[in-house]
This record gives sequence, C-alpha cells and structure tokens, in this order.
Amino acid sequence: MKKSYSLFVLFAMVLTFSSCANLSKNTVKEGSFVVRNGTAGDKIWKENLTLTRVSWYHELTMEFDLIMGSISPQSGFNFWFSAGELAEIGKCQDFKVVMAYSLDTKILPYSILNEQLDLAGYKKIDLLTFKKHFLQHPDSEMNSLRLYQVYGICRSANETKPLIFNFPGFTEKVVN
Repeated sequence: MKKSYSLFVLFAMVLTFSSCANLSKNTVKEGSFVVRNGTAGDKIWKENLTLTRVSWYHELTMEFDLIMGSISPQSGFNFWFSAGELAEIGKCQDFKVVMAYSLDTKILPYSILNEQLDLAGYKKIDLLTFKKHFLQHPDSEMNSLRLYQVYGICRSANETKPLIFNFPGFTEKVVN
C-alpha cells in the first residue's frame, strides 16, 4: 500500500513538472541565415552574407519567419542591386534587406510586421532587381524562399529606436 502510494505521488509530481515545462506552445527562435558566394553578370565573388533569422513557432509549425541584415558597402552582394536601388539605399542612415514569410496571413499578417517597422522609424523600399538575384541563388532555392516577401527597409534619420517584434501570443523579440 505504501509503495503504491509512493509511486502515485512520484507519478503526480513528474506529471506536474512536465506539464509546467511547456506552459506555452508558442516559441521564438533566433539564429542566422548564410548566403554563400554570388554572381551577377560577369562578376563572381567568394564571400558570405550572414543575416539574422528570427522564427515564430506554434508547437513544431513555423508560423512566421523573418530574415534580415545589412550588406556592407564593399560587399559583392551589392552587384545584386540596380542603380536605382543603390541610389535609394544611399539616402539611408540605416538600411537592411528583409525576407519575411507568414504561413497564414489571417493569423499573423504582414501588416503586424510593417507596423512594427514603422514604429522603429523604417520605411519599405522595393528591391525588385535584388529580389530576382536573391531568389535565383542556390541557397534560396535550397531553403524554399520563393514564398518570402523580399524588400529593403530604410531609416533616413539617425534613429536609436530598437527593432521590437511583438506578435500576438508570442514573447517579444528585440533585433539589432
């Protein structure tokens, strides 16, 4: 009797602790995404473009994915921009390329991301030429990025507001 009671208490404790370990089924993961080497016309370069990647998951399903980062002025990846895109980028104090994906825009619409970019002082820039090159790159094809929105974000003033992403049901994420 005492042994079965002890086993019952042990089982109840394990069940309680394991259920508390996963209070939220929504998680936010941060990592990086690397584009290795590139070509544009007769130009070929051997360098990595390392971008920040933040992914919002419900259980094991990726609900929203955001890949973003800066491209240094000396980078070969600047050959992916058109002259007009480079002129627009030149007006920015802070410029980043953005790749965004939403599994279901009714649950996590792109408008939530856009509002938060606006709050941080960024405006969107269309990067049609960059997008064509990026989506043709083998790393993009291998990671199935064709469903992603690709654009740039620009801050012309010397803003210090952090980029804070806060999606409903998920913990807040600050990205530099």
